[in-house]
Amino acid sequence: MLYVEALSPAGRAFGQRWGLRLTPSLALFDAQGRLVHIWTGVTMIPGVEELERQLREPGAPP
Repeated sequence: MLYVEALSPAGRAFGQRWGLRLTPSLALFDAQGRLVHIWTGVTMIPGVEELERQLREPGAPP
């Protein structure tokens, strides 16, 4: 898990690179650093089962 403060220089660069906004977001990357799924407007972090399902089935609805 990597937390990036959205208003920091690193956070702004990360957000621009991956299309994230100030809305609470969670981006899931695989072991090779490829973006698998983005949850936008999240108020709760998805459980381990949901994260594993997204890694097995990229693009599957949450």
